[in-house]
Amino acid sequence: MTALLILKSTRLRPLHHLTRYTTRLGRQARFGLENLPQSHAHLRNFASAIETPTKLAYPETLLIYHSGTGRAVFIGCFKLTTIFLFTWSCFLLAPPFFNASEEPNWVAVAAIVGGAFPMVFAAYITAPFVNHVYIKIPFYARRSREHLMKWVQNIPPTTEIGLTTINFYGRPRATRMFVSDLRRTKARLGVANLVRILTPAQAAARRPWWMGKQPNLFYVATERVKSRQTSVWQKVFDQIKDS
Repeated sequence: MTALLILKSTRLRPLHHLTRYTTRLGRQARFGLENLPQSHAHLRNFASAIETPTKLAYPETLLIYHSGTGRAVFIGCFKLTTIFLFTWSCFLLAPPFFNASEEPNWVAVAAIVGGAFPMVFAAYITAPFVNHVYIKIPFYARRSREHLMKWVQNIPPTTEIGLTTINFYGRPRATRMFVSDLRRTKARLGVANLVRILTPAQAAARRPWWMGKQPNLFYVATERVKSRQTSVWQKVFDQIKDS
C-alpha cells in the first residue's frame, strides 16, 4: 500500500513513455549533429544509432552503377571466342603446317601467333571494364533518399567501394577498396579512366598464382548509367581526384 502511494505521489510514467521520450531525444540529437563538419562524422554515427528505425530505405551495400546485362554478356562472349580461336589455331590449324614437309616451320608459328593476337588484344582492352559498382553507406544515410543525397555530398575518404570486373575467361571478379584509393587516369590510351593507388604493403603482397593479378585499372562509364542511383555514382565520381 505504501509503495502504491509513493508511485502515485511521484507520478511515474509507464516504460513505453520513457522509450518514446528517449527516441525523441535521439531524433533531436541526430538532426542537430548532421550539420557538424566531416571531422565529427563519428558523432553523427553515434546519434543515428540512438534512434533505431523500424524500416530502412536502402541496404548497407548499395548498387550505384550497372553497365547493363547486354554489354557484360557481349564482353564475356567476346573473350571466350578469342580463347576458342587461339585453341583452334594451336591444335587444328598449326599442326598440319608443322607436319607438311613442303611448308617451312615459321608458317606454323605464324598461325599460332595469329590466333593469339585477338586473345591478347581482347584481354588488354576489356580488362578495365567494370560491370557493377557497390558502395557501403552509413546507417543514417540508409533512412531515406534525402539522407542519402545529403551524405553523398561529402563522402568520407574511408568509405568502402567495390568494383566488379570480368576476368580473362569471363567470370565476374570483385575488387574492394576505399574511395580515397581511386584516382582518375587516361591509361591504356583512354581505355581506363580510374586507377587504384596501392600502398607499399599492398604492392609487396603476394597473391596465389591461381587468383591472378589484382586489377588496378578500371573503366566506369559516366553516361548512360543503368541504375536507380545514377546521381549517387555521379557524385562519387566527381569527388575522385585526378592522378
